[in-house]
Amino acid sequence: MPYYVFSLYFLAKPFAILLIPSMRAAFQTSHDYGIGHQFLDVLVMGNGLWFLMAFFVGECLMYGLTSLTDDGRVLAAIGMAAVILSTFVSSQIGWPALPFQIVAGVKAAGYMCVGYVLKEWLKAIPRGRAGVLSACAAIVFLTLAVPAVAGIVPDGPALLTASVAAAFLGTFAVIWLCIAVGSCRMLAYIGRYSLVYYALNALTLNIVKIGLFRVIGIDVASAPWFSQLLAGLAATAPALVLLTLANLFIQRWMWWAIGKKRP
Repeated sequence: MPYYVFSLYFLAKPFAILLIPSMRAAFQTSHDYGIGHQFLDVLVMGNGLWFLMAFFVGECLMYGLTSLTDDGRVLAAIGMAAVILSTFVSSQIGWPALPFQIVAGVKAAGYMCVGYVLKEWLKAIPRGRAGVLSACAAIVFLTLAVPAVAGIVPDGPALLTASVAAAFLGTFAVIWLCIAVGSCRMLAYIGRYSLVYYALNALTLNIVKIGLFRVIGIDVASAPWFSQLLAGLAATAPALVLLTLANLFIQRWMWWAIGKKRP
């Protein structure tokens, strides 16, 4: 339900661009917004808010796996195999795409399996040690990820290994950082309503981008990287404000769209 409700935004884009062609420049994108292509892309392929569709598929797979076995070693092995296999498949150019974000959903289920097995161990780590572990994991993550993204690591087993290792290290770096930070009311609020923040971030960012790039006339495409960074920060702050206001509205009036009971 959340995927199809909030992905309606992606179906509105082609109509808006069809009526006002100049809006394509305001969105700063070269994406194919043909109406037929967009409907197939969003409704069948799951490429609207793809992470919601992938999360749904992952949750379904995880429910099935935990119903079949509670053996940590089995779940960890299945999780690692799922991550490796899905990473390999998603890296293959020319392979036909599967509908409903199945490959990404398998990858999500793999991470869920590993997290499910390690959750008690992670919760027992002291805050001080978690901060050190987070910093170390982040350094190793950058050591692996930067060469992989830059194309220095050759295609094949080396790139697959670097990609999977970097993904796990980045995940653990964030988890350990959260443990080290401890209690934070602002982050806890965003985390509690993260479904809405994830679902509407593209909409609010595009509203702000239209204001910055079209109304005010800021040109970031040819600007230096530091100016682009400042423009990104300038767009993020008002987008977060809009997200918070939108969340209050959805929690009160669109509770049915996020699977909640009437308040």
